[in-house]
Amino acid sequence: MKLESHGLAPLAANSVRIRMTARAINPSDLITISGAYRSRTQLPFLPGFEGVGVVEELGAQVSGIAKGARVIPIGSAGAWQDVKDSEAAWCLQVPDGVDDEQAAMSYVNPMTAWGMLHEVAKVRPGMRIAVTAAGSAIGQMIVKLANIAGLRPIALLRSERAKRNLAGLSADLIQYAGSTESLHGSDVSAPVDKVDAIFDCVGGQGALPLTHLLRHNGMFIHYGLLSGQPIPSKLWSERPDIDFQMFHLRSWIREIPFEKVQATYAQVGALIANGEIRSNIRSRYRLNDVKAALRDASNPLAEGKVLIAP
Repeated sequence: MKLESHGLAPLAANSVRIRMTARAINPSDLITISGAYRSRTQLPFLPGFEGVGVVEELGAQVSGIAKGARVIPIGSAGAWQDVKDSEAAWCLQVPDGVDDEQAAMSYVNPMTAWGMLHEVAKVRPGMRIAVTAAGSAIGQMIVKLANIAGLRPIALLRSERAKRNLAGLSADLIQYAGSTESLHGSDVSAPVDKVDAIFDCVGGQGALPLTHLLRHNGMFIHYGLLSGQPIPSKLWSERPDIDFQMFHLRSWIREIPFEKVQATYAQVGALIANGEIRSNIRSRYRLNDVKAALRDASNPLAEGKVLIAP
């Protein structure tokens, strides 16, 4: 990947021009630029699904957003550039009390976690859930929001380091190696009960033993592919009773009224502003050093998010 320069096209009447101030690198970015989502990626492609910026120009038909407003342009990629044009109708206004760095991480993980918990699984008191890769940034976000909802999840982890990431959160920790034996063997550090829902961002062959955790008619919510491998088809033949759901944030925000997207983001933003679901940062890079930023973000053993500044 290399940094390129290009001229600005005329601003569309329904769009705003945003000077980007901070962007986050997410696994979805890495997977997309690797070519794994070829069928959903149209070239030429400008990466970056999450970032925040300041509105510096308004299209002729734009109302409800002022110059100088801090916004998160959603619904399209392209955050990894100095200036991004976005339809005004697809901009979320950043709440007061959320700084630019936290705002740059306030959309993908928090909104994904919130949408899966409250809109798909419809969590309720007493519900039992399990979270794979619970020590990851998105895994931690799910656990935090589950705790706020009054739940104590089963956190499925691959390492002692991942366990440390959940310090201070309420969860039953299970070190899980991706097999049925490891779920039920001596390395299990908490009782393995049947659960109502599993939130999985790993995929691959490891998805099969996870279904043994699910109760009859339980829900398997799949939202990521950290393993790089699809879920094997025999999962459906072995557990035809389960409710299998795919969750993609980009699809979900188009399936619901945008007013609901804005209302959800306002709730998420309030939790970030008061410190309940703030995200950790491990490193910051300039846009002209994007290669180093990607190398850093690709390290599965490092903790915290990688940000790209102007």
